[in-house]
Amino acid sequence: MNNPLQIRTIGITDSPELIDIEKPEQGLELHVGSNVFRNTNGVVKLQGKEQLVLETQHQPLALLLTMDLYDEQGTRVGHIRRNALSAHSAGRFTINVNASDEATPDDPPSVTVADRTTGHTVFEACFIQRRKIRITVGHFYTHKGELVTVSPHYCRIGTGLTLFGDVAESRGSAAAIG
Repeated sequence: MNNPLQIRTIGITDSPELIDIEKPEQGLELHVGSNVFRNTNGVVKLQGKEQLVLETQHQPLALLLTMDLYDEQGTRVGHIRRNALSAHSAGRFTINVNASDEATPDDPPSVTVADRTTGHTVFEACFIQRRKIRITVGHFYTHKGELVTVSPHYCRIGTGLTLFGDVAESRGSAAAIG
């Protein structure tokens, strides 16, 4: 009748021209051991606290790591901000960054943190595909002093939580573990 809000549809709705709209960028997909966290903002929350952030840099292609490092009592012993160690962390930790013009399976961009006192790798992550990052090694503590262990097969926090092959949709927020 005389309803000004009437809508008339015209054209074919399954036309290929309608599908040609570019989708917005989705978040990062984080592979933590055998677990996958889809559509994250790059933040990893451990036991309720944001402890590490992974970002990508495009020219040159590199991973940027921001992370708080704790000891077994939960005391902060180090801080990394976008691949730079804080002054009080530099004596205990080293960071190695591998950047390149493009990601290749043989030599992907990566970031590795090692503890000088033990010689162990504390954290290692690599860029595996566009918007996909794999955390390959983890051996560090949370703010509660619980050991986080990441291997190719699992992610474990302390003795109470072990994740094997979980897939989680983060909806643009942090990957929450524990």
